[in-house]
Amino acid sequence: MSEHDISIDEKRVYADRTGTETLLVGTDRGLASVAVSGDQIGEFALLTTSEVRDVAIHEGTVAVAGPEDVRVGDAEELTGTGFGDATAVSYDGDTLLAVGPEGRVAAADGDDWDARGIAPEARGADGALLATVDGVYRVTEDDVTYSGLDDARDVAARGPWATTSDGLYRLGNGWLADRDGNATAVAARADHVAAVLDDALYEHDGDAWTDREVPLTDLAAVAYGAGALYAVDVAGTVAVDAGHGWRTRTVGLPGVSAAVVAESEQ
Repeated sequence: MSEHDISIDEKRVYADRTGTETLLVGTDRGLASVAVSGDQIGEFALLTTSEVRDVAIHEGTVAVAGPEDVRVGDAEELTGTGFGDATAVSYDGDTLLAVGPEGRVAAADGDDWDARGIAPEARGADGALLATVDGVYRVTEDDVTYSGLDDARDVAARGPWATTSDGLYRLGNGWLADRDGNATAVAARADHVAAVLDDALYEHDGDAWTDREVPLTDLAAVAYGAGALYAVDVAGTVAVDAGHGWRTRTVGLPGVSAAVVAESEQ
């Protein structure tokens, strides 16, 4: 069922009950915003027109990593920070972290960047964790240290969780294998975690793993919203499930690199 099969009255009920939140999607062609009310996918817009490699958000402030710079601000009005070419970006509390293609890691808690160290090629970041070609690295106050694993694809600071070409891992007494497979993306919220393994989406609800049977292939990113789970494929199709089954919409922007959810508006 598509969003076009839902009546106007149903859409109003969903909007009144859940409010509206915005999914931000980084793509080769720019940063897109997608308005979602419950599991009803509404309007979308292209906010920037330059390549986006990673996206992070903290208390309403968006950070975007791209080949020209790390830009921050409101999603509709981003300004450069002077970092330069960046492949990954995250917020560790109030501190903005960024990684350059040569492995330079720096932190900004204000207007200036402070060097933290060097990491291998970064594929993703969340909190103080970096997913790199040589495994997971952690950014500290004055250094960047190896945390374990190899060939990391993505990380989630809550857990923490990490995906690699061998599977999904959770940090306990060392990194512990949780599921085998080619794991490429992960997102976590409270006691829930969602991960892409062998191009299928699985979710753990605190008790057991479930195949979510998302109606997409070539999954590029997953994200949690306020009571909703999102998945986005490489071609730019968005899927959302807020408890009523999956709904999808194509935004027509290929080369998806990342997806995050802005705070909901009631």
